[in-house]
Amino acid sequence: MGKTPLDASEEHYIQPGALSVIKAIASEVDSNNLNSVFHIGDISYATGFLAEWDFFMNLISPVASRVSYMTAIGNHERDYVSSGSVYQTPDSGGECGVPYETYFPMPTSAKDKPWYSIEQASVHFTVISTEHDWSINSQQYEWMKKDMASVNRQHTPWLVFMGHRPMYTSNQGFSSKDQNFIKAVEPLLFENTVDLALFGHVHNYERTCSVYQNKCKAMPIKDQKGVDTYDNKNYSAPVHAVIGMAGFTLDKSSNNGESWSLKRISEFGYLRAHATKNDLNLEFVTSDTREVKDSFRITK
Repeated sequence: MGKTPLDASEEHYIQPGALSVIKAIASEVDSNNLNSVFHIGDISYATGFLAEWDFFMNLISPVASRVSYMTAIGNHERDYVSSGSVYQTPDSGGECGVPYETYFPMPTSAKDKPWYSIEQASVHFTVISTEHDWSINSQQYEWMKKDMASVNRQHTPWLVFMGHRPMYTSNQGFSSKDQNFIKAVEPLLFENTVDLALFGHVHNYERTCSVYQNKCKAMPIKDQKGVDTYDNKNYSAPVHAVIGMAGFTLDKSSNNGESWSLKRISEFGYLRAHATKNDLNLEFVTSDTREVKDSFRITK
């Protein structure tokens, strides 16, 4: 998301959609129907300019002061050369996750191990770091494996997985998929019957079929209202969604999506979710017009 100046000020890194998105989410908070917000990496884009963390914290205060504001770490918080991050890029400006973990103390086991899980009502959220070692037998891999296997699906029927870098995106270039990450982690999602996997990093919106190993295992069926509905009573594979449209300059959506790509939108907004024991309802809401541009449902 990042931050947008409230006046004619100029910063080294401006995210043009951030102000409209946080205002739209604040209106959701005002409705008293919102329990929590999840921001999945690339938080402030301060990248070494500490004052810009102050600007960002001020921007989100109408939301974060009233509901839980849960985060995952992204490349612009953690990555730096010789810092222990998976990707040896200068993207954090030398922050190496220190300001991020100071401002957003998530329920993690230790410093610089920014993976955790929480449960809210009928949903278990497994939140990982794509910037820390996720390879097979790594500490984070073993934690993911144990955490997802331990979920009591009678108590929390929904399992939602979150991380910054996506497994499925039609975007090409620097933001394209890391095949090593997919090879290591995707089987865990499938084996533990993850219902929904949410990612950022690519600056647009994209939704898949029930997909595993680049193949659609099942397609949604439209209900009476025309909403794409995934039947997870007969589980086939996770649904993936990229929701990186919260502020940074948008990436143009590809006109040539893969067979697993069902919806691609390049507009600023956020994903609104509502969970019951039997339904997980999701809507992509644009921040400027508050229109619902995509909606889908997962049922059990």
